[in-house]
Amino acid sequence: MSCRNLKVKGKSNESVKPFLRWAGGKTRSTPFLVDLLPSNFPSTDVYYEPFLGAGSLFFYVEPQKAVLSDNNKDLIGCYRAIQKNPDLISECLNQHLAETCEEYYYRMRQEYNHTKPSISKAALFIYLNKTCFNGLWRVNKKGEFNVPYGFKEPPCLPSKEDLRKTSLALSNANLLHKDYREAVKDAKKGDFVYFDPPYPPLNGTSYFTHYTKERFTKEDHVELALLAKELTKIGCHVLISNADILFIRSLYEGAFNICELEVTRWIRADGKRYKVGELAITNYDVKNE
Repeated sequence: MSCRNLKVKGKSNESVKPFLRWAGGKTRSTPFLVDLLPSNFPSTDVYYEPFLGAGSLFFYVEPQKAVLSDNNKDLIGCYRAIQKNPDLISECLNQHLAETCEEYYYRMRQEYNHTKPSISKAALFIYLNKTCFNGLWRVNKKGEFNVPYGFKEPPCLPSKEDLRKTSLALSNANLLHKDYREAVKDAKKGDFVYFDPPYPPLNGTSYFTHYTKERFTKEDHVELALLAKELTKIGCHVLISNADILFIRSLYEGAFNICELEVTRWIRADGKRYKVGELAITNYDVKNE
């Protein structure tokens, strides 16, 4: 089943905006995704988001009970720090803003790669994310952040008020550093699970799967589809975002509803730009008005 020409209904109340730039982030897709939520949302028991990234959908809907997870340890560490200490994070960011320049960026990048989890490292995570090239979070096989300077001065860092709002939105969330399979192992009938995995690379050198030292492969996409089927059997509501390519369609056609979103992405790989459409895949019927 396919849904086409989805229309944005919008949202009347102001949402908390994501504080990070993230490759594959869903800021533009979120209004479309909201239209595809289960009819009983937000009365679903628990909201799960195992590939948290910038958390665009979570911050838009602000569910009362949430399990948020990601396999990027420093990303989750950053969320936890904001959840508990938004004002301290703000103080650190103001210090970075006062000194920012290209030389400072590279000194902070080196410091970040040799710093243990802390409030300071969480603030560095935000500073580097906002100052690096295209907001790309890429690490090498040692897990070291290696994105070059983005040549934007000054960076647009979240304010203390922004961080306090983010902290409040996260106040009832359980933040986990776990593999996506482990993250949803306690999901039960009636829970809502949103999967937004790294999209399949367009070629062998694409960095879209390189935001942790572990890579997300085609085999992982196959396993994700199998997990979605298992969650369907126990009665979970499942929504999946992914690229509109034949490989992804083949994993879900026949067993899931596949909706084409009115959103396209320009993905850069090998110096070329590729236009890729997006899919929203559900295990429940979507009422398209």
